[in-house]
Amino acid sequence: MVCLLHWVTGARTKSEKQIRNCAPAKIKTKSLKFSKPPALRLATWNVRTMIHGLSNDLQQIDDAGKIGIINRELKRLNIDIAALQETRLTDSDSIREQDYTFFWQSKVPEEPRLHGVGLAVKNSLLFTVELPSKDTPRILPMRLSSKSGPVNILSIYAPTLNSSAEVKDDFCEELESTIKTILTSDKLYLLGDFNVRIGADRDS
Repeated sequence: MVCLLHWVTGARTKSEKQIRNCAPAKIKTKSLKFSKPPALRLATWNVRTMIHGLSNDLQQIDDAGKIGIINRELKRLNIDIAALQETRLTDSDSIREQDYTFFWQSKVPEEPRLHGVGLAVKNSLLFTVELPSKDTPRILPMRLSSKSGPVNILSIYAPTLNSSAEVKDDFCEELESTIKTILTSDKLYLLGDFNVRIGADRDS
């Protein structure tokens, strides 16, 4: 799992410079310390699967199921929002657990259970979240409000290296199309499994 911090900055009544300029010249002023604003802890996690045994109904799964394990691990790491890949569920839906609400987008039941993306959002943040209707089995966008303005998060699962050129091109077009719908003034975070290989040995 990869984690990052997004600093949610709020407006201050006076800046440090303004406060110092207002202080009388003959009075010694102490150095002002501004505490860091609260941060959103973002993560991305390829969970391999969220299917528990042969059951398709997540509502019937107890805490021993995969989704319960993910919930407890995210809580242990104090993650606010996690992008999930390879959920391998069907259709699009959501389920609320004790600490997080899980959203996912996958293929229709008639297709093989491949790919699938999701987002786990801490329940206390649900009131800030807006989920758009447009999504794919490889890209799930989410928009939320923060003190520093709108924040867009994309949960992404890119094609693997051995995928066909057509599949890779379709994915790139979908990603480009999704990003174009986001306002340039909004913050944007791409979280996911990009199946990227680095190094000089391009043939392998």
